[in-house]
Amino acid sequence: MALTLSAPDWIVASPAAWRDREAGRRAGRAVALAGAGLTPVSLIAGSTFGVGLRAAAVAVLLPALALVAVLAAGDRPTAGLVRRAVGAGVSATALYDVSRFVFLAIGVVDRDPIPHIGVELGLAPPALFGYLWRYLGNGAGLALAFLALGLRGRAAGVVYGLAACAGLLVTLALSPYGEEMLFPLGPGTVLMATVGHALFGAVLGGRAAAVAVTS
Repeated sequence: MALTLSAPDWIVASPAAWRDREAGRRAGRAVALAGAGLTPVSLIAGSTFGVGLRAAAVAVLLPALALVAVLAAGDRPTAGLVRRAVGAGVSATALYDVSRFVFLAIGVVDRDPIPHIGVELGLAPPALFGYLWRYLGNGAGLALAFLALGLRGRAAGVVYGLAACAGLLVTLALSPYGEEMLFPLGPGTVLMATVGHALFGAVLGGRAAAVAVTS
């Protein structure tokens, strides 16, 4: 009885199959990065339904950050994308906050909700850690998801920002603690959130388009 040995599929695969595998890996990496990027805002939403933010950060956010670090360490384009996401997310969030502080100054809301994030994390000073979460978590994370999915352009960015705004407003409307932890729903606060998210998306989309042209 003759013994026959067959080569593994990856040895005999055609160039087209190799391209398909590489495309699959890129798609999987993009989905993983987008999911990790959406984690911080998702955890904030969960906290308004009573999920402990500190415990969720340890159980969910830290593994998501570790995943991003592993993917970036093993792939230079991914590392570059993460760096661009941090820069774009921080700058977009800064413009969002300029508009938000205007609404705070004219009394649309009577408090800044961001330090409450630090309180929920049990970290002091709460304002510092709240704003670190806002800029490096929410802002950079949303930017990472945007870039990982290959989106770019101000129009796409504004739509993306408004989709995030819609998610926030739905969360506030449905959650038992959202208005207490973040801000109450009303015409002024809805306008504040809409303007801020649109500005965030416009900056993000513009930065992504500029990178695409120069790269």
